[in-house]
Amino acid sequence: MCVQQFCARVDEILDCSIDCERCGRRRHSFWNYPVGDLLTYLCEPRPWVSKIVAIAHNAKAFDLNFILNRAIKLKWISEIITNGVKIISMKMEF
Repeated sequence: MCVQQFCARVDEILDCSIDCERCGRRRHSFWNYPVGDLLTYLCEPRPWVSKIVAIAHNAKAFDLNFILNRAIKLKWISEIITNGVKIISMKMEF
């Protein structure tokens, strides 16, 4: 599972290999425990932001179910876009 992050300072820099002075490394990969490690990473304190928005776009519905189940248990606000019973994308705010 991979994550690319950006803040207002680097949103126009397309190369994710360039780190941000404020938010640090912009590209992250999670291999051993992808769902738990991803959500732990998202919950890390970031003093320069008041809200984090995570968007899973073009993810496979099977993969998103693990993240969605954990988000529901954590009582995070989730917005799901579906096409019938297929999950197209998910947006979480916390």
